[in-house]
Formats: sequence, C-alpha cells, structure tokens
Amino acid sequence: MGKDRTIKLIANLIGKSTAHKILIKYTNMPESINHMSSEIDNYRGQLSEYITQYNWNTYDKQKIKKEAEKSLNRELKENHFTNVIFPSSVKIKFLNEAIREFF
Repeated sequence: MGKDRTIKLIANLIGKSTAHKILIKYTNMPESINHMSSEIDNYRGQLSEYITQYNWNTYDKQKIKKEAEKSLNRELKENHFTNVIFPSSVKIKFLNEAIREFF
C-alpha cells in the first residue's frame, strides 16, 4: 500500500476516533459509552499498525490533519451524531489531541 493511501486510512481512523470521543463527552445516551469506547480502542489498534509503516514528515502530518478534519465532519453528519450538541471549537481541540496522541 502506498503512503498516500495510508495517509487517507490514518486520517479516516483519526476522524472516526475523534467523532466518537466527542460523542462520549457530549452524549445524551450514556448507555452507548461502553460501545463507543471499544470502537475507539479498535481504531487506536488499527492506527498503531498503519503509523509504524512509514516515517512521517511535517507535510505528511499536515495532510493527515486536513484529511482527518474532512473525515470528522463526514462522521459528525451521520445519524447517530445529529442529536448531539457540542461547541464547534471542540472539534478542532479533540482532533488536535488525537493527532498528538499518535505523532
């Protein structure tokens, strides 16, 4: 698999993981927290595998962040996120935390 494809996969996993972290924090359905936490763990495991495949320079990290933001926005439009209310500033904060966690 090429580096560009891996960047897209990493960005997608970071976006999904970030969306689930936001949902855990702001959910109105606490019974879903265990499921969302296990999803985040699953994404983290997949990310760890992909991230070790290459060396990541600043340009790569910027590209990952840009693609992850797109993925996050797509994920937040899914049905299970539409009734969750949170400040818009939270998206970037959680996204930056997720990226720092891996890079």
